Amino acid sequence: MWLRLLDFIYPALCEICETELQNGKSLCDSCRSDLPRVIPPFCERCGEPFEGAISETFQCPNCREIDFTFEFARASLSSSEDGRFLIHRFKYLRRFYLASELAELIREIFENDQRLGKITDAILIPVPLFWWRRQVRTANQALELARQLSKISNLPMMDALKRTRHTTTQTRLPRKIRLKNLRGAFTLRPKFNDELKGKTVFLIDDVFTTGSTAEECARILKKDGAVSQVIVLTALRG
Repeated sequence: MWLRLLDFIYPALCEICETELQNGKSLCDSCRSDLPRVIPPFCERCGEPFEGAISETFQCPNCREIDFTFEFARASLSSSEDGRFLIHRFKYLRRFYLASELAELIREIFENDQRLGKITDAILIPVPLFWWRRQVRTANQALELARQLSKISNLPMMDALKRTRHTTTQTRLPRKIRLKNLRGAFTLRPKFNDELKGKTVFLIDDVFTTGSTAEECARILKKDGAVSQVIVLTALRG
């Protein structure tokens, strides 16, 4: 009833094509279905999609040279103009209502990746922002995603990681420099130690690019939280 009333007073528009919507949606069915998903073949470690007739599971050349702490990473959307457009509006223009749509896209991974089908007791943990950056953006986009994903998946969410220092933007930096910058930038909140021990963690973020941030978070979770495994889930593969 409230959604219908809001639709009448403030008609919602599709974030991409600006078609009028109802029932609290932010994407029309057409634009949602047209967003390119990550489908096989893709690297079984980092989730990077590849073209070609590859029928068996494989690791990309980059992953063969890297010993990740997390088990693997999966993104729902492959990089595209519309996908990057949504993430930019969500992350930088404070369109946090898009969290519900993006969380639904992440939920598709549970249906499409057999590796996740048998995991029923995982804990969702968002990648944290440094307090200053969180104030500037007014929210942590990864936390908003994790909250919405928790609602639709019934998996518990814990804001268990804390960012202890600010790091400069890493968009154009190579992976080795990113890892060096991030060393010591995260810590585990002590009150979650007992709850995490021996658990599987789904680390939630908006974009997976080089995996540097996910790697440092996974290292802390395994070292200080003694979790059994960390799997990275994101909305977009950068």
